[in-house]
Amino acid sequence: MSIKVLHITTSYKGGAGIAAYRLHLALQDQGVSSGYLSRGKTIGFNGVEHEDDFLKYKKPSIFQILRHRLFPSKKLRRLQYLNKIKEKLQCEVATFPIANISLHEHSMVQDADIIHLHWIGGILDYPTFFTAINKPIVWTLHDMNPFMGIFHFQHDAFQNKEITSLASEMLDIKIHALRSIKKGALVSPSSWLLEEAKLSKVFSHFNEHTVIANGVDTAEFTIADKMQVRERFNISEKEHVLLFVAGSLDLYRKGFDLLEEALSLIDSPITLLTVGKGIINIANKQVKIVPLGFLKTPQELAAAYSAADVFVLPSREDNLPNTMLESFACGTPIISFAVGGMKEHIIKETNGMLAQEISAKALANTIVQFFEKGIKTNPEAIRAYAETHFSFKKQAQAYTDIYNSIIQ
Repeated sequence: MSIKVLHITTSYKGGAGIAAYRLHLALQDQGVSSGYLSRGKTIGFNGVEHEDDFLKYKKPSIFQILRHRLFPSKKLRRLQYLNKIKEKLQCEVATFPIANISLHEHSMVQDADIIHLHWIGGILDYPTFFTAINKPIVWTLHDMNPFMGIFHFQHDAFQNKEITSLASEMLDIKIHALRSIKKGALVSPSSWLLEEAKLSKVFSHFNEHTVIANGVDTAEFTIADKMQVRERFNISEKEHVLLFVAGSLDLYRKGFDLLEEALSLIDSPITLLTVGKGIINIANKQVKIVPLGFLKTPQELAAAYSAADVFVLPSREDNLPNTMLESFACGTPIISFAVGGMKEHIIKETNGMLAQEISAKALANTIVQFFEKGIKTNPEAIRAYAETHFSFKKQAQAYTDIYNSIIQ
């Protein structure tokens, strides 16, 4: 009998949701009965997507509104208090281990043999969920939140030290709830994030702790003809082209501000392709900006990667970004800082370069060095690296081994 694995993630959009969905597809390709549950997308163990209102916002009835106002439950009062605090925080995102959703009652959760958690902020109530189910848990880390109180990366915790005690209280709730898990496996796409999780000791009682890289569909993300895609974007053959990709250009963690400052320091013509929403302010007249906005399909993204000489990934903190895998699959080298999964996979002058430090000056120097030295990377070799390290088949097999081990 096939093992039923249910992937749970808050949203099917964003880096974590996309990575979880790609894993779901990779497992299905290998014959695993994989289901996918998120806000906006639910796919059964048979591979068929269907309507599911369980996680959707439901407008309360007048009776419910009155009851909540007159006789609010302890959990509701707690959530209202936490949401008021969240509005005042200076951070990219904050989530709490308390949710007004009985996720353990979902029919797919009850039907699954293994629960595979991803980014679950806002939909999973730790105290009730982990005590209500008695199933093996596989947890893939996409950021630090599972072993932090309310934040998802260290910088946000540093920025909001005034609520350290509240964050510690939320972490205690997590630790207490996680003790109910009898069989657990912790997976991280990068060694860096796994080591951070181990240091926290939140998951020390889990049976396994391992690194499995995210996967990328190398049939969708492929090397396109550079001259053809450049012509589409009105870019000439001789231009030095950088690419930056992010859901939003103004996310501090993603470092677009560092790229903006770096480009203001460069005294030679350069073209910047950007994917994502946001305002670009670069006073340097040597910089030509080509904003592409949101690109909806892998084919459009592949064209952008292929049009660039190099993809710039200036994240201050990151795990194993999907964009890095996509760039490699399209044969495009990467310039980044030596952080997270980037320092584990970017090999100097083979598939990219790493800046000496996290600063605009170091980033500018690396960009100049890349073009002035005339570094010639081999697109086919870069793509081969992606096929070797980030293939769906390799990822699916590694997770299947985890599932078979943990269910015994």
